[in-house]
Amino acid sequence: MIGSLKSILAGTLAVLMLGLSAIFTFGHNISEKLPTWDDVYEFFGMAEEIEKGEVYDQPFTMSFLDVGQGSATVIHCKDPDFTMLVDTGEQGNDGVILDELKKLGVRRLDDVVLSHPHSDHVGSFPELAKSNIAIKYVVLPIVDQDRLGEDTALYRVVLGAIRSADATIVTAKPGKRITVNSKKTDKKVIIEFLGPIGGKEAQTDNLNNRSVFVKVTYGDVSVLLTGDGEYGEEMDVIEWLNSEEGKASGVTAQATILTAAHHGSHTSCSRRFLAVVKPKYGIVSCAKDNEFGHPHDSTLTNFKDVNARVYRTDELGTIVIGTDGKTLVN
Repeated sequence: MIGSLKSILAGTLAVLMLGLSAIFTFGHNISEKLPTWDDVYEFFGMAEEIEKGEVYDQPFTMSFLDVGQGSATVIHCKDPDFTMLVDTGEQGNDGVILDELKKLGVRRLDDVVLSHPHSDHVGSFPELAKSNIAIKYVVLPIVDQDRLGEDTALYRVVLGAIRSADATIVTAKPGKRITVNSKKTDKKVIIEFLGPIGGKEAQTDNLNNRSVFVKVTYGDVSVLLTGDGEYGEEMDVIEWLNSEEGKASGVTAQATILTAAHHGSHTSCSRRFLAVVKPKYGIVSCAKDNEFGHPHDSTLTNFKDVNARVYRTDELGTIVIGTDGKTLVN
């Protein structure tokens, strides 16, 4: 699609780029570089589309699965050999996850991140844990189990499934960084945690704001996944990033791709947070014609205002994006 778009606009943009070159270099040495496509897209408020290509041939893939009104994402790297699952969707979506793992030739999950104890994010974990897929680590937020209310029963089942799978529980803490290095090359995958902030004492009745914020980076490409984190948690994360501890950690929120928290609800993806993340692309995981009206218009507008193109599972089904660490294809 981007090929046809560029063909239609090629002549016009060529002239505009010449004009922009004069704007950007006016008063400067003429040898300075001409504007890139990114400069043009930003200047005119245009969101760039992802190139079409053989996505599964790429060394790094991100599969944003169509699990209806829920969330589940598979991140897979060929070298280093690493696979992460972030959330599982509602109960009954283990087959969707297993099908994607089969396409990728994966029989082991190195990390499973369960962002927070709501069924639309962890519901399929118990069944997945019974499958023939080995699970090494499960990353959980710090929560007060005595204050989970109606989510208590499901969370206990999830904890039991983790034990049955012989997986090790890891607590998500802001500033925690995990680097997975290739044994053959200088390639690596970097996993960084930005939230939730604080311990059990920070928990409120709104479990959405105890969501794990995790950023995964391969080369120059990164994806930030934020569970159901709402405005309150977004502000907590920004405050932490600006604190002495946050600055010392070296962790940043800036990411190429941002998954829209809470399925694109107006409660998340605030303008201030998007201004910090600076995403080029947004992913919304929600069901078609869902009862909540997700994604909300204000969320889509906020992405548009930062020139980020949005891709939606309710319109496209499962969205798979691959990269060599520089260029994205899907």
